[in-house]
Amino acid sequence: MRIATQNFYDRSLFNLQTRQTDLDRAQEELATGKKILRPSDDPVGANSIIRFKKELEVSDRYIDAQTSASRFNHEVETSLSSMNNILLRVQEILTGAINGALDSESLLAYKEEISSRMQEYEGIANQKNANGDFMFAGYQTQTKPYEKDDFGYHQYFGDDGQREVLIAPSFKVPVADPGSTFISNVASNYSHFKPSAAGASGAEVSMGFADDIQEINMPTAPLNTFQIQFSGATPPVADTWQVVDLSMPAPNLVGGPYDYTAGDDIQFQGLTVKTDVNNPPQAADSFDMQPTTNAQETSVFWVMQQAMDALDIIGANYTGKSISNSSITVNGGNIVFPDDHKLADYDIVFPAAGSVEVREVDRTTTPATILSTPIPAQLYNPAGTSLEFNGVKIDLAGTAGNQTTVPAAPAPNYPETVKLDRPENARRADVLGSLLNEVSNAQTSIDNIRSQIGARLNSIDNQEQAQLLFKETTRTSLAQIEEIDIYEAVTNLETSKVGLQSAQQAFARIQNLTLFDYI
Repeated sequence: MRIATQNFYDRSLFNLQTRQTDLDRAQEELATGKKILRPSDDPVGANSIIRFKKELEVSDRYIDAQTSASRFNHEVETSLSSMNNILLRVQEILTGAINGALDSESLLAYKEEISSRMQEYEGIANQKNANGDFMFAGYQTQTKPYEKDDFGYHQYFGDDGQREVLIAPSFKVPVADPGSTFISNVASNYSHFKPSAAGASGAEVSMGFADDIQEINMPTAPLNTFQIQFSGATPPVADTWQVVDLSMPAPNLVGGPYDYTAGDDIQFQGLTVKTDVNNPPQAADSFDMQPTTNAQETSVFWVMQQAMDALDIIGANYTGKSISNSSITVNGGNIVFPDDHKLADYDIVFPAAGSVEVREVDRTTTPATILSTPIPAQLYNPAGTSLEFNGVKIDLAGTAGNQTTVPAAPAPNYPETVKLDRPENARRADVLGSLLNEVSNAQTSIDNIRSQIGARLNSIDNQEQAQLLFKETTRTSLAQIEEIDIYEAVTNLETSKVGLQSAQQAFARIQNLTLFDYI
């Protein structure tokens, strides 16, 4: 058989190239640590590698989200802790301010501290997180959640949305709580009232809040709609107001008519409604004050504002106001015989000329319950205006009781009634006692949110552990498919080197085997 020289060279070159290719691959595998260098090496394995790497990328994103969710919840928890500390101090102040022996200077000091605490609380409520988002505004992350309206009351401008972060497949965890769930959601025994619309002139009034616990305690008050009506002798200026109860049949007058000056507070049925001195109601304006949909909720800011207002309530005497259209005025109200005195609210009724009776009124029932019989006639001075009962002495002026008292006045429309309220110090104690309960409810709301945050952080930790375990398992599976066995790779490298060297030496020897060398 004859072997051509060209055939010999072709076979030798192919063998050298094959050995060189084997060596190059062994070197590349050892350098990269990968045994599948291109999809053609193992199509099925390459597809599995792509899938595993995508799963690891998704897992990394979940872990990043878990880190963010944990950070946000820790920020919220820190803020809630600061809020709770503020409420603890407010609670201490209110407890001390209930003391009826405190003078005006002491009460003023308490008021200034509560004002400072409210500013601090407002700063936390309007706090931003590390991303520059308002923490307690719900979905309205670029809207300042709490700002004061024209009447000085804090209003919530966020929404009820609760932002969430996806930290695992099909599992979201909240990262913030809207202020409406714990700042503006404090359980209260007393409803607050909202005006249904502005007046015909465009003027507005504030929300109505309870500031006389005894009166607002009447069963119908938290459920009824009151209408504040303004009138004036020279329209459009309003100089008179009155309140009617739209939920009751006529006669449904609650209070008034009373004189009005721009900026005056409207007080009725234990409620206070503010008017704007710069844009006061005009004659013929009316406002329907409707109880809130959730009548048992109020705001932490209102609790503090009401506490400051209550600290201005100072007085040891009974105060009275006519609840009918007459010129009756009440002066005095001194407790002259403390041993005979019983703290209560009273209605002084003049059923006819020259007669009077005093009714101790339990305002928690409807209609009012008369707890005492008419006072003895000798305690009333029909020739004058002095009246003594229950250890209290008051002076009356007007047309009721004895028409000769003020001869020039028009005849009264009997029966005439004067409402006599307990001394201001007692009313302050009632209001502060109620606010103490609301502060406690605010703390409970905060504690509930903090408990939820604790549960969220536990869930985040659990999901983090699950993702780390998933990543470890996925990496192991990926390594089995993609990574080389280092010892096998080194062996292949050395074997390839020997094979290439052997091929080179064989070619060098065989290429000299020609017949011309022997001729």
